[in-house]
Amino acid sequence: MPQPWLTLSLLLAAFWTFVGAHGTRAALRARRSLDRLGVRGVRTRGEVANSPRRVGTSYHPPQVRYQAPPPGNPSAPATRTYRQVPLNPDSPNALYRGTPVILRYDPEDPRRTVVVRTAKSYSPNANLAWCVLSMAFGVALGVFSLL
Repeated sequence: MPQPWLTLSLLLAAFWTFVGAHGTRAALRARRSLDRLGVRGVRTRGEVANSPRRVGTSYHPPQVRYQAPPPGNPSAPATRTYRQVPLNPDSPNALYRGTPVILRYDPEDPRRTVVVRTAKSYSPNANLAWCVLSMAFGVALGVFSLL
């Protein structure tokens, strides 16, 4: 084989393009789940109170526990504790009991919430930026290796 670097660079280009495309798809799915709230929302911290579970034929989605003001009074201090099923229970984040999460709730109705991310993961916007950059790197590497 006269040019082993060409094969290696094309394999690396395919790898980075695949990783970027796969991650971009997951990041876009996470960003779409934020649209379910309908408003910008107020950011807060919470934790997963119950993991998703199946009891017989019934499926119980995960519940998150967080503090927010009472419904209809968004200017009050966040002293009331809520335990709700988020609007995006199919979140790409692993929602297991005790996991700290970052979430957004509707200021007019704090019982409506979406999980943005777990405390140890990237935000959807940062994840999208990294995945698009790695996909562009893979494509650029493939183009430059063929020149």
